[in-house]
Amino acid sequence: MGDGANMTTNDDTKLRSVVIAEEKKPTDSHAIGSYYDHGIFDVMAELWDGNLHYGLWDDENDERSFDEAAIEMTDEMIRRLDPKPGDRILDVGCGNGTPALQLARARQVEVVGISVSARQVARANERARAAGVADRVSFEQVNAMDLPYEAGSFDGAWALESMLHMPDKVQVLSEVARVVRPGGRMSIADMIYIEPEDGPVDLSKRYSTIYATLTPLDEYKDVLERAGLVADNIRDVTKETFPTNAAFAAGLRSRRDQFVEILGNEGYELLIGNQERIARMPELGYVLITARRP
Repeated sequence: MGDGANMTTNDDTKLRSVVIAEEKKPTDSHAIGSYYDHGIFDVMAELWDGNLHYGLWDDENDERSFDEAAIEMTDEMIRRLDPKPGDRILDVGCGNGTPALQLARARQVEVVGISVSARQVARANERARAAGVADRVSFEQVNAMDLPYEAGSFDGAWALESMLHMPDKVQVLSEVARVVRPGGRMSIADMIYIEPEDGPVDLSKRYSTIYATLTPLDEYKDVLERAGLVADNIRDVTKETFPTNAAFAAGLRSRRDQFVEILGNEGYELLIGNQERIARMPELGYVLITARRP
């Protein structure tokens, strides 16, 4: 699904990326903001404690539930970031705020989460107040392409399934590198493109409800280096995250009446159909990355 952050198209990018879009690739942050401001995400926010990102399982024999696997994904991001108590962390694409709250509780850090979605920011701040951590966890409506923070003002950063919404990943990661202090770490969880043996695939013809640009796994290291970051670990976890697709579809079915009220029958069938098609798309993969600012 993606927790959503920002984006602006850069026509000069030379990365081989695959665009998934409704009819047009969005050209500014308002497109993504409007997408995540849609009423369907109010319903989705009620599912899985607000987690809209993939889960992480050990292997095909791991029987944990999706809720447990979603928590494990955030735990793995925390392990990769490895912040110290009191650190200030930037959450690029905060979604509903659930991962940031998990991070803040686990490591006693300060978190600033950003999203271009006004509704996501409002929901996330409500969650922080309800959890009693609003004094050190806050969320702001900010475009990740142009961060309004001083250089070196964060100890670390993460992007939990928000990079897929950013065609110009180098620009976003360059901004992150600027605001993170030297030696600061960044953890990334992102969907990637796996090119089939018989050549590239236009995913926009198969999946049409979310704006996204996917980078091939073998190009991610170059993306990081061009942004001024050093890749410490890049791990393909496509198999370990795959059960998420069935879990998302089951969640959508469980709230069918609510979705139909918002989208109508045709819109709901498109939504569930796209989610089910994802489970049959070998071109979609998933990666976990640990990087740092030198």
